[in-house]
Amino acid sequence: MRLRQVCFVAEDLESSLSELSRIFRTDICFRDPGVGHFGLANGLLEVGGDFIEVVSPIKDNTTAGRFLNKMNGDSGYMLIFQCDNALAYREKAEKLNIRSIWKSDLDNGVSATHFHPKDINGVIMSIDSMNDESWEEKYSYWQWAGNNWLNEEKNNSFSIIGVTMKCNNSKSLSEKWSLFLNLPLIFEDNICKLKAKDFEINFVEDTNIEFNYMAELDVKVNDQDYKASMDIQEKEVSVCGVKINLT
Repeated sequence: MRLRQVCFVAEDLESSLSELSRIFRTDICFRDPGVGHFGLANGLLEVGGDFIEVVSPIKDNTTAGRFLNKMNGDSGYMLIFQCDNALAYREKAEKLNIRSIWKSDLDNGVSATHFHPKDINGVIMSIDSMNDESWEEKYSYWQWAGNNWLNEEKNNSFSIIGVTMKCNNSKSLSEKWSLFLNLPLIFEDNICKLKAKDFEINFVEDTNIEFNYMAELDVKVNDQDYKASMDIQEKEVSVCGVKINLT
């Protein structure tokens, strides 16, 4: 399992993308016209072979628009995981009574399923496969980012290494995600955590919140010169309502 894309939703798409471009010192690598199907516009940034996306509603009555209203502003929106066979997770979801809200099976063998945020409890989750034996390789093909990024200089100064979910019942949510994603669950530093090969998901309890949400994104800084030059304010920044920890 690979955490391939982290998505934010924002009222002001260009301002959010500009801030992320500044933080990660890279330009937008792709704008997907396909998200217009959902009444959205977007932009993606490549970060160590993975992607950070921002979407913004361009029509009324969209899922993203309702999410903005629910969160009272910009927020974390979606986690897209990559695996060898996404259809197996689609079948597993049915057995666990996790509903799908969108499915795609393309002619090139790419399969993707968006799962209902009420059943996942916190974000929209997608599990995708690219029909690519080299999918675990850092710069493997990714349908939702187009092709140009593969031919451009890679942004290897950073790596996405984890997210934190703030939740009102961390034990319940972490157990549900562990079962569905087939990732081991551990209890470390008083926090429930899912541990994968290259990332982890932390579940921090807050019994005062009404609903769960993506609170933090952890990114490793691989460029040691840049890391040494950063001050405290640069290591913890907030974009789209999510704290980005540069470590």
